Amino acid sequence: MDDWQWRAWVGHPAGGKLGAAFLVTETRLLTCAHTVHGLAEARVGFPGLLEDLPATVVRCGDWRRAGDIGDVAVLELHEPVPYGAAPLADPGSLRERTLGGRTFSVTGFPRRPDRNERHAAVTTSPHRGMRREWWELKTAPGDWLEEGYSGSAVYDAATGEVIGMVTNAELRHGDRADLGWMLPISHIRTYWEELDDLLPLRWTTPAARRDLRELLDGVRFTDPLAADLERVVGRAALGGFGSAWGSVRYVAEGWPEERLAGYLAALGRHLPEPRRRLLAAWSARHLPGAAPAAAPRSGPASVIVRLERVTFDNAFDVTVHTWIDGAEGPSQKTERVTERRVRAVVEAGVAGLAPALFGRDWMIEFAVPESWLGKPFEQWYVDPRNKIPMRRYPVVVRDVERLRPDSIRRDQAHHRWRLLNERGRSDPRPIACDAPRKGSDFQDWLEAHVDFCVLVYGSRPVKSWLTAALNNGIPVMLWTRTPCDAPAHGDCRGHRVLDELTAAVGDRHPGELPQVALALRKEALVAPKNTPHCGRDLTLLWDDPSRLPDPPLAMEV
Repeated sequence: MDDWQWRAWVGHPAGGKLGAAFLVTETRLLTCAHTVHGLAEARVGFPGLLEDLPATVVRCGDWRRAGDIGDVAVLELHEPVPYGAAPLADPGSLRERTLGGRTFSVTGFPRRPDRNERHAAVTTSPHRGMRREWWELKTAPGDWLEEGYSGSAVYDAATGEVIGMVTNAELRHGDRADLGWMLPISHIRTYWEELDDLLPLRWTTPAARRDLRELLDGVRFTDPLAADLERVVGRAALGGFGSAWGSVRYVAEGWPEERLAGYLAALGRHLPEPRRRLLAAWSARHLPGAAPAAAPRSGPASVIVRLERVTFDNAFDVTVHTWIDGAEGPSQKTERVTERRVRAVVEAGVAGLAPALFGRDWMIEFAVPESWLGKPFEQWYVDPRNKIPMRRYPVVVRDVERLRPDSIRRDQAHHRWRLLNERGRSDPRPIACDAPRKGSDFQDWLEAHVDFCVLVYGSRPVKSWLTAALNNGIPVMLWTRTPCDAPAHGDCRGHRVLDELTAAVGDRHPGELPQVALALRKEALVAPKNTPHCGRDLTLLWDDPSRLPDPPLAMEV
């Protein structure tokens, strides 16, 4: 521990001590963002050793004001110091280390005539957490926290190992407090990812981890990557991650090595060259014995049209994307248009991006508001100049609300889609045209049967049915837009269409349904016009939640 030389104070360039800090490399210290708020430069001192050293303030977290999370800053010394860095605890061992009321130490620099440091003993535990960010600190009898302790390491006095950093205190006894909070080291690392290079982690080597982290620097964690993560490890990660590196760390520290290899293989498909090649080379070098998990089924390429209703001016935001090999491809900027111009803008956008998919199997997906799901999009033009209709390709609709990260509909659809894929066959539930139409009963029926994943309607579903199905996360629905107006329903048009459509979908894999719908539409083109056909005016709602047209995962440059 070398006499605790890593403990330091941080102050204003003009003089005076503001709080504490601790050395983590020969040139870098950690402290609180609020301690150096508004400063580009600071002064640092190591009590009794070197004092009043210049340092640059490097912000890391999201802290802007009291109560914000991410109260972390890094101080960069202008010259290295000859002292050993603070020994950092393994983040995975924090729970074990704090069992049984174990006591830890903190060091602060409150305002005193002698201007020296003060010490306090504290206890903490993960079960005393707040907002999934801080752990509560309770001082030992006779000890207090004061202004000047922010940024102090919370460390084991026996080993010197740092488990966290003091961020604030509840000053209830004049200027003193017996209650405060710390950021555990497991949370500090999420705001300054370079800290992972210094932690005693148990996977691969420090140099290899650093290379991997630097390779993924700037790569964001977005929804397609979240879907890959769940497929690889078998469950969704609570709370998500601030970066792709955070998700890699989660897999590496909680799952067998082959899961890490599989997740890196999936992540690589989202990266541009040369990062994709470099990531594959890293895996081959550092995970040679781990066979990657099977690649997730990415499905066909797509042009994805996203239509969002604006809350004023009766306008819509139109964005046209492409989806290639399970990741975002070329896309067009969002355009705000009136309802009358939607079709023209969409047709121009699809025609402009379609050449990027030539030579592949591809389809067209319309992610639209609920009231637009029944539009005859297959009759719109993929080539407006030559009036070539979109029905030449598979055309599906999707619920645009499910593309939003905070959508409950999306969460519900995710679970049913996963069940549907695990089952490997559609097993549709037929809904007859003369079925009882009370929306609440339909809602309860769907909610009670979580295994229902594909619904087939004998005629256009009423609004209450459609809303109930979307709210319950039904990922696949098929219907003809022609209503059944028969006076009796024993052998009506709706029943015949329902039987045909149910049989056509039957045991087909859900990934095959866009092609099934395409084939039915083609059959309907040559069927007698006065004979009902299940492919005529056919709508297929096919909502694979992994096909999310988000911005590219790689950092924009």
